[in-house]
This record gives sequence, C-alpha cells and structure tokens, in this order.
Amino acid sequence: MVVVTVLFFVPMGTSLVYSFSDYSGIGPLRWVGLDNYADLFGDPRFAQAWGNTAVFAVVTMTVGPLLGLLTALMLNQRIPARAFFRAVYFVPVTSSLVVVSTLWKLLLNDRGPVNSVLSTLGLPAHDWLADPSTSLLAVSAASIWQGFGFETVVFLAALQGIPAELLEAARMDGAGIWRRFLSVTLPALRPTTLFVFVVGVIGAFQAFDQMYVMTQGGPVGSTTTIVYYIVERFKNLDLGAASAAAYLLVLVLVLISVVQLRIGRER
Repeated sequence: MVVVTVLFFVPMGTSLVYSFSDYSGIGPLRWVGLDNYADLFGDPRFAQAWGNTAVFAVVTMTVGPLLGLLTALMLNQRIPARAFFRAVYFVPVTSSLVVVSTLWKLLLNDRGPVNSVLSTLGLPAHDWLADPSTSLLAVSAASIWQGFGFETVVFLAALQGIPAELLEAARMDGAGIWRRFLSVTLPALRPTTLFVFVVGVIGAFQAFDQMYVMTQGGPVGSTTTIVYYIVERFKNLDLGAASAAAYLLVLVLVLISVVQLRIGRER
C-alpha cells in the first residue's frame, strides 16, 4: 500500500491539482480553475487528436478481435502442428511494441518490401507513412498484427471451455456449423468478448509507442493520438494543460468501460 500510494495515488492527486493550475514545473504554481479545460476544447489539435484516437480504436478493435476469433476457431480444430501455430501467433505479443513498430516502418517505407512487391506486380508504390490519408491505417495495421495474438489465445481458451455436450446436442438437433456457432459458441463467448473489448479499447485509447516510432505523430498531425498530444504538452512544460487532457482521457475511458460493462450484463 505504501508503494502504491507513493507511485500512484500521490502523482494522481498532484496531477489533478496541476490540471486546475498554470504550472511549468519551474516557476510558482498559479491557480486558474477550469481555464486549462476550456483552452483544450478550443484547441484544434486536441480535437484532431481525439478524432485520430477514435479512428484508431475503431479500426483496431474491429479487425483485431475478428482476426483473433477466426484464428482461435481454426486453432481449436484438430490440425497438424497445432501447438506450433499457437506459439507463432502469440510471438508478436511478446515482442516490444517499439521493435514491432520499427520493423513495420522498414516494411512500409518508400523503398521497403511492401512497395517492392507492389512494383513487381505492376502496381504503383505508395509512401504509406508519409501520406496523411494512409498513415493512421498503416500504424493501425502494425498494432493489429502485434496484438491480435493475445485475442487469439483468450478466445481459444474460452472455446476450449465450452462443454462439448452443448455442441453435440445442437448437432443432434440438426443444427449446422453456422447455426451452432450463432446459437451455442457465440453466446458462450460473450464474457470473453466483453473482456477483450474493454481491455482492447483502453489500450487503443492509450496508444503512443507505435505513433512515436513510425510517424512522430505526423504527417500533419494525422497520427497524433490523445496520449501523444499529452506527452507533447508535458515536453513543452505545459503541465497544467497536459494534466487536464490526461484527466479528460480518464473520464472518457471510464464512461466507455461502464457502457461496455452494462451492455455485457444485458441478457
């Protein structure tokens, strides 16, 4: 409790005070009330950061869980080298996000392997990370590749926990593969799906490493997420505005998590 208090609760309370103050960490602290929050809502870069974060969360939390579920369904079958494939899909999750982002930056650069393959196929090359229209999707692709192995393992564990008697009873009643999936498998996966989405959305809204490594928040702010924005304000010694933005992020994540949990509890 002492460690948690010193490393968590004290900084959290300190940053709450900073969010209502004009403070650079050097001069005296000056109380400004809600001015920091009002200034954030008038900052177009703050609005852009929220938009980028929302798009990133929607893309990664749509494609990622879907890939994880499909992969888990395949690995739940009796296939050769099943244990090997389980390990292979999970390896990227154990890798550093900085390393993964660096690899994807090399893959997607102007003269990288992806453009080389496109040129070989007679298709035009593209500077994926330098184009504002594709940079966020490129970063999202790297994040999905690195993270969907976790969702695979979680879904696979849940699939193996479904009683075989339920699936066998449905099959004996004449239910086909698709009907068994909709009526037995999917409802049984509901608690796991809720867990995946709650944890995944929180992680998506806290994305920073891949943006910092792959694009430095650019081009033209197209990959600046809310956490990247907060870090920039801290680097500029604008501790009041940075703390205010951080607390707004906490509030949004709490609201999203509460909504997800309420939906998950409905029958």
